[in-house]
Amino acid sequence: MAEVLDVNRYMLYDLTGQNNSEFIQMMFWIEEVNPGIFRLFQLQKFPGEKCNESDDPGVYYHDTDEWPAHAPVAMWFNGGMINDFMQEWLIRMDEKRAGLITKDEYFEWKLNWPDTCDDCGRFEPKKTWRQK
Repeated sequence: MAEVLDVNRYMLYDLTGQNNSEFIQMMFWIEEVNPGIFRLFQLQKFPGEKCNESDDPGVYYHDTDEWPAHAPVAMWFNGGMINDFMQEWLIRMDEKRAGLITKDEYFEWKLNWPDTCDDCGRFEPKKTWRQK
């Protein structure tokens, strides 16, 4: 069926529900199987006018940067494949936001990942997802 629909076969599994509680439960179980894979930390509101006006290496947000009203929690992953994926996902989100790819291309990239993965531009993906 996945081949006929031209999607990654994992897209046909209902691994998670469509609500936040189920997503959180899934993250709990991933952390049980892979202890330490998620690293959480609280972002601090930057006290100055510009986020880069200090040599402080802390991770800050600026309340004029379209952040939520409350301090966001950040996450990093102690796992190579997940970190690599998150970097590429950020690139795709930025490309969509900048109009470099369409919403449909972005969706195609997600539907067929990992075959659409290009390792942040380091190689050609197995499956073409950008419209030429």
